[in-house]
Amino acid sequence: MTRRRWAAMVGVAVAVALVAAVLLVPVEVRHSAPFGFRLTLDDERGIAVMSGRVRPNYDDFNRLDLDLRAYIVESDYDLSITIRPDRRGAAAIRTIPLSVRGTDIRHNKDPLQDPFLTVRFPPIPDSAGKRYSILVQTGPRNRDDIITLWSMKTYSAVPGRAVVGALLDDPPGDVAPNALRVVLGALLVGFAGAVGWLTAGLVALLPVGRRAELHE
Repeated sequence: MTRRRWAAMVGVAVAVALVAAVLLVPVEVRHSAPFGFRLTLDDERGIAVMSGRVRPNYDDFNRLDLDLRAYIVESDYDLSITIRPDRRGAAAIRTIPLSVRGTDIRHNKDPLQDPFLTVRFPPIPDSAGKRYSILVQTGPRNRDDIITLWSMKTYSAVPGRAVVGALLDDPPGDVAPNALRVVLGALLVGFAGAVGWLTAGLVALLPVGRRAELHE
């Protein structure tokens, strides 16, 4: 097999693998929310509360990012996070225990640090478009400690094709779905082709002995 043909085959394989990865490999996608997160503010009392409601955009809801604030930073906190459908009498579908140090969720966080604490749990199937209630409770040793939940973000683990499909179903602004398909398809193929071409060029530059080792 000639050097050029071998390099071309490697480049094509890399390009195909890249397209497959983009479309098939699950990625965590944040759900839509005002400001990118949901506040847990009780408007009537003007205080942050330990619960909130969310509506995932995608199936397989699997992650919460919580902005928790502890006012006794020397304590360790035992928390329980409960997720249930947002309807009266609904049973909990996920209960996640969480132990966290007060220094990690201190009330006076540095303005430059990420204020959110990430919590993952087994994906909730068929979650797209459904409302869920999120409740954070303290454990027995923290009953008298002051802790608040300021805001939260939610995510789903979905394959790339689901994200592309959602974008095509509801394109931004006045963009026509067909035009968006062409643009996205061209970008994906162009990017994969560029990576494949670069890979083929690098393989072609390898010393003969090294290429033989790779071939074996």
